[in-house]
Amino acid sequence: MTTPATGNLVRHDLYGIHNVVQNTLMTYPKELVIGILREEFSKDSYYKYTADEWGFPKTVDHTDLPLGAGFEDDLTTRIFIGEAFRFDVIFYPAILVKMTSARSVPISMNRNKDTIKYEKQLVIDGYGNTKQYFTPKYIDLSGAWEGTITIDIIARDIVTRDDLISFIMLLFTDIRFESMRKAGVLIKSGAPSLGGVSEGDDRNQHKLYKATVSMDIRTEWRRLIPVERLIEQINICVDFRVIGEENITNPNIQINETITILDQIDRL
Repeated sequence: MTTPATGNLVRHDLYGIHNVVQNTLMTYPKELVIGILREEFSKDSYYKYTADEWGFPKTVDHTDLPLGAGFEDDLTTRIFIGEAFRFDVIFYPAILVKMTSARSVPISMNRNKDTIKYEKQLVIDGYGNTKQYFTPKYIDLSGAWEGTITIDIIARDIVTRDDLISFIMLLFTDIRFESMRKAGVLIKSGAPSLGGVSEGDDRNQHKLYKATVSMDIRTEWRRLIPVERLIEQINICVDFRVIGEENITNPNIQINETITILDQIDRL
């Protein structure tokens, strides 16, 4: 199914069973950050990101490939961008994204249980008179998540690492901050933070230069519980107006009728 608020695809039916319309916790923010990084670096000529036929980073065997492969062609990606733990010690430079923590942050003491969403119904009679009726539709339950997304940058040299740090920090501080917010993921404090600058060795004892960019984010969850079947009756009062005289209501002619949900079902 698809959660309407974010367009995030899920494979199971549990969201539909429990009337969940949004749960922007882990998968969606992580994939959003990966997608933004891939989109931006695919525009670059030096750290050019290239995907294969299945949408994964095109990390091919570089044996017999020219040194300039990936600059002017799509033979290989020039940078790996993806989720951590899959290629974290294989292809460099690498940008590895993961979500390291999350916690629930209620937006009200009762999780908005008293919030009711109403449906507007427009009734027009044969004389052109109109009336709007509002009937309860859903109980709107909602809350928020706060967590941390980390972006690990690993490169073979210090210059590459520092170049990537500088651009990624600016990318999520300003260039794509608003698009993240409009997509339902807010970067708290307005900017990511840098930490974990270090160096280490790979399995062949070659130097690797690392850094970690962290983003504290805030997202939301939402459930719309249908209440139509819980409504026993709806009272509708119809006013009759004197024909030819606008805005004059005859107080002696009024009809009050009680219509139940079962009556409506029988008429369908």
